[in-house]
Amino acid sequence: MRLKELAKLGFHPSVLRYPYRVKTKNGKVKLVRDPTKGLGKLSEAPIGSRGDVSEILQAVGLFLLFRNPKSLAGEDIENFVMDEVAKQSPNINIVEKQNVKGDTFRLRFPVPASVQTTVFDPKNYEAGGLYDGLTDKVAQATTNEFTKQVNFIHDNNRKDAVDIVVVGAKGGKIDVAVSVTYTDAKGNQKTEPLKDMEISLKIGSPQFDQMTGKEMVAKFGTAFGIDTGAIAKQTGLTQALAKIEPLALKITDRQIKKIKSISRADADKVLAQIEQILYGQGKGPMYKFYRSVANTLNTKLSGKEGEKAERKIIADALGNVIKKGVGKVSMLEYQKNAYTVLNQTAINKLVNLMKTTDLRAEYAVKTAKEGAVARPRIEFYDTKDNQMFFHVRNYMNQYAVLRNTLEQGKKFTQFKRVVKYNK
Repeated sequence: MRLKELAKLGFHPSVLRYPYRVKTKNGKVKLVRDPTKGLGKLSEAPIGSRGDVSEILQAVGLFLLFRNPKSLAGEDIENFVMDEVAKQSPNINIVEKQNVKGDTFRLRFPVPASVQTTVFDPKNYEAGGLYDGLTDKVAQATTNEFTKQVNFIHDNNRKDAVDIVVVGAKGGKIDVAVSVTYTDAKGNQKTEPLKDMEISLKIGSPQFDQMTGKEMVAKFGTAFGIDTGAIAKQTGLTQALAKIEPLALKITDRQIKKIKSISRADADKVLAQIEQILYGQGKGPMYKFYRSVANTLNTKLSGKEGEKAERKIIADALGNVIKKGVGKVSMLEYQKNAYTVLNQTAINKLVNLMKTTDLRAEYAVKTAKEGAVARPRIEFYDTKDNQMFFHVRNYMNQYAVLRNTLEQGKKFTQFKRVVKYNK
């Protein structure tokens, strides 16, 4: 596979590792097998960096559109990042002077350390680069989706202070937020979010939330309104989680990369122990827990008493994880050939449909991608058309961090508006 082809998959040539290295010993050069090398070990870093960069590009695109509502191109975003953002990195605080109507615009965000070597590299925006075509996609979506709100600010005959912020992990499901501060007719100063501009940003991912870490059992209980604590004890998951905790502490990212108290090869041996305790070659407590939760939910959903209540709990759980109680979140997802929008109105329609639909919870064991280990999941279906609203799937990363991700199904995606990119 060529480097350009790898780049399109989200890998940057600078971080690629190769299966063999040259080692000098006693003046001789030889090839040796290095188990720490290989693409598979690096899958998290490039994808994560693309997500962080997309938040920066989105915020910059919004800032530029507020400055000049008549024109926004991908080249404008790239140039601003290279010329203006790079000057202030890593702590960005750029304020546009008052325009003729007295409006001001402010752009604020930190540049994560993980992307400081890539976001300012022009080669990454070229054909085959890590961010190839992303600025054009952001420019089109920003212009299409937010020009109305921008024009409102420019045409409302008041002095507005617009704040564009990359919130990231601190804001629950919000990645980029735009708020306006103004003085109302009574002389009171108000600050409020602009409509549909509390944005949850995705890059080609069906995931909309996750239940992570050792608190996963409690989070399952909250999400689905059942006693998952009892289920976890019955299936042995509680005991397994307690058993792996001291092992997982040995192979954290910090232990391996920063302190270097353990090699990756030795960490993989510990990871294999954890794998056996939790998963047991497909018969371990994690699989039993998922199966039991699915069976419990199915019993409640098919029963005459409590069926409506259970549907409401699941539907509300879906709505809450999307919104996270932080306002009217809009989901904006950049896919390969189009971007999609799921605004608050659409989210409410989806949630209300689930409350009035006969639901079925189904246990399954599937792989997320070719070559991956088959892990347990719970899928929620409309019983009439057999279309899936969403599913929860389990996996564990190379640092033994447990993740249970909530991902969109066909029934979910039909509420999204799809806009193809300009050619």
